[in-house]
Amino acid sequence: MVALEVLILNIQATEASKMINALRNGVAPIGLTDHLIFGREKELNEFKRCFSALKEGESIVKIITGEYGVGKSHLVNAVKNLALKDDYLIASFQVNDGFRLNKIDDLYYAIMHNLYMKGTQFEKTSFSEIFDLWIENLQTAPFPDRKRVEINLVCQELSKYNTNFARAFLMFMRGRIQRNQEMQNITTAWLTGEKNIPYELKHKYDLVGYVDKTNTLDFLKAFSKLINLLGYKGLIIFIDELDQVISERSDLRTLAYNNLKHLIDLTTSGEMTHSMFVFSGTPNLLTDSEKGFMSLESLAQRLNLPLDHTLEDPRQTLIHLEKLPESALLLLTHKILELYKIQEEPIKELPTPHQVIEQTDAFNLKTTRHFVTKSIQYLDTFLK
Repeated sequence: MVALEVLILNIQATEASKMINALRNGVAPIGLTDHLIFGREKELNEFKRCFSALKEGESIVKIITGEYGVGKSHLVNAVKNLALKDDYLIASFQVNDGFRLNKIDDLYYAIMHNLYMKGTQFEKTSFSEIFDLWIENLQTAPFPDRKRVEINLVCQELSKYNTNFARAFLMFMRGRIQRNQEMQNITTAWLTGEKNIPYELKHKYDLVGYVDKTNTLDFLKAFSKLINLLGYKGLIIFIDELDQVISERSDLRTLAYNNLKHLIDLTTSGEMTHSMFVFSGTPNLLTDSEKGFMSLESLAQRLNLPLDHTLEDPRQTLIHLEKLPESALLLLTHKILELYKIQEEPIKELPTPHQVIEQTDAFNLKTTRHFVTKSIQYLDTFLK
């Protein structure tokens, strides 16, 4: 018997109303997901283990699959929350949302333009903001030479990955310290993957070349090392809608899968440090032998495909989500009822969790999303 009475929500009425509205529309409430996740303990524990490994310098790739509505976004949002609270820098975007996996230089650009950090309330963080705290500490350092020494040490480390990146970062820091806005803008554009910078401005600030497919991964390695040197625990990149690759032309699809394979190789070999890639998509990626992962044998081998029992082990690269068990649905129902009791228009007289389960026929519904939207629809009748 589930001890429902212990599940008391510690949130405000406005947050409760926001969560109900999100669930009413069948989406995960961003920033508040932690309060509503059940039945995913194995997966969450695995991500916590991965976070510990990232702190020690490892890099990891995870691919989450599951049917629409089974809770992929819910789990991913919960992992994002955990990462931000634990001082990781994250990037979050979708395939085909201005990004295609078949062009590896697009990956770096997408990461640099979709960054988030702790305290930004899920608003994008600019490249410059990442350095605010570090620069503030340098400015207030008791030793006058510390600023120059520490910046030079960081640049020396970056030059191990790419000398052009290290040079551009040095110019960026000079621009910040000297309050030279043009220098900051141009070096920021270059460091974040912009290619259309006028030659005379690049020459003025000693910038060489630009990010392309030959140096993208070096730039990414350098950036990952940089944020670790700044005090962040690592970089975690969330890429949703990976199954969009299936609809690409066969040559572009092959390029995308080869890039994914290359990222897996880079992380497992130790060439990239303090970094994690979290992809998510539908099971078509696993089951479509002509257009899914199995269409590239070298990738399928790395993912232990075709499907077998290894998907039950969350330590594997692939994590496949199934429908929530009955015990988790009961706990989720209780939390939803608590939301209705503390929302901005609270309802005191509500059905029991078992009554909600019975009214929605929860245990026979295909997806968690379907159950949640039906539950909200039923509970909304008590608002009248």
